[in-house]
Amino acid sequence: MKLVGNATILNVRVYILCMDDGIIEELRLVSLSLLNSIALLKERRIVGVLLGCLKEKPRIKLLKGFRGVGKTTALLQVFGKGSTTSFYFSADSLIIKSNGIYAVGRECIKRGHSALLIDEVHTYPGWRSEIKALHDEFPNAVIIASGSAPLAFNPERREETIDLREMAFDEYFYLKNNVKLAAASEGEWSDKNKALSFIASNEKLEGEFYNYVKTGGFPLSLDLSEEKSLNAIYNSVRKSVHEDAVCFLKMSKEKVFAMERLLVFLATSPPGELSVTSLSSNLMVSKTIVYEIINALEAMQIIRMIRPFKRGMALARAEPKLLFYHPNLRHAVCRQLGKTADAGAVREELAVFAFSERNWNVHTIKGMKKSPDYILEKPSGETIVVEIGGEKKKRAQLKGFEKGVVITEYQLIPLLIVAKKPEKA
Repeated sequence: MKLVGNATILNVRVYILCMDDGIIEELRLVSLSLLNSIALLKERRIVGVLLGCLKEKPRIKLLKGFRGVGKTTALLQVFGKGSTTSFYFSADSLIIKSNGIYAVGRECIKRGHSALLIDEVHTYPGWRSEIKALHDEFPNAVIIASGSAPLAFNPERREETIDLREMAFDEYFYLKNNVKLAAASEGEWSDKNKALSFIASNEKLEGEFYNYVKTGGFPLSLDLSEEKSLNAIYNSVRKSVHEDAVCFLKMSKEKVFAMERLLVFLATSPPGELSVTSLSSNLMVSKTIVYEIINALEAMQIIRMIRPFKRGMALARAEPKLLFYHPNLRHAVCRQLGKTADAGAVREELAVFAFSERNWNVHTIKGMKKSPDYILEKPSGETIVVEIGGEKKKRAQLKGFEKGVVITEYQLIPLLIVAKKPEKA
């Protein structure tokens, strides 16, 4: 290749490379080989979402999600649906590091590939300015950029973020058994007897549910043993803490250490509100650092904060409840510690994950001696109070609430079938 000119784009001096066919063909060969390696995999719902958004503005899409949730596979499957008009490459490729996203992307678009699917973009310094340059120069091009560090993706003007989360139970069941489960109604998860009837309609549901609870939120669990899956999930957690927090948030060694200690504490504790004051003492860091590392872990989609159902200053002063983003993460950390995950915490994490997948807001309830676990806010404005527990859980804590539901473990199965069906394979 040779330099044939230069241009100033976004105040950055960019050299336009004249590429021979070999470079683009080599990248295309790699992408086709990767596509061939996943040819037998069924599609997750996200593939249909991505295909649909190719015709919608804004033209820059940021696909974010925790490591191992299936972003690369999804991009490759989108590429497979239109391999003549789209072009897939990974930003951590040596070819890209040598030539640049802008130069390679420009050449691909000039050759008729109107959709660029760029994976692992967070590994490439300055990715945003080069993608914006392509966006401005080619008004018909669509760019989907993906990365395994959610911290790297704070959307700006002309960008849309698409969040890929762990699989819900019905999606896991479909990918493993090639069976599409009928959407569960509210009655089938809110009523124990109806939940039991729902489970009895498919003999595999209960057994697969217990597999799902430990590792099934991650597609890798479809091919790996439980032990290897938990190791892989834990390594993703550790990499996020040790690399992403340092790279994107400039976390010091002290804060990274405190972050690890917080995860150990959370993984080995029953669910409940955590006092920042006590955490500060136990972790041996200031309250400011406690808040900082909690916010970082939430941004990395390792934990989630459930805030009280309050407004204004009352909300600002209230202590949140901390849960793992998905119980697979709790199981992975506990396995490394040689501990058994708390059953109550796992149940709550499953329920909160299912509520969130339905786009319901979840809050804790304060100000009562015996409060229910959560209050849910639906987009319609309807609210439901829920208490989550084992088979012996009673309705005592729902006293005084007009609409309250006790959710036992059996009811979690239909609850996790989130009223959506997988796209056609």
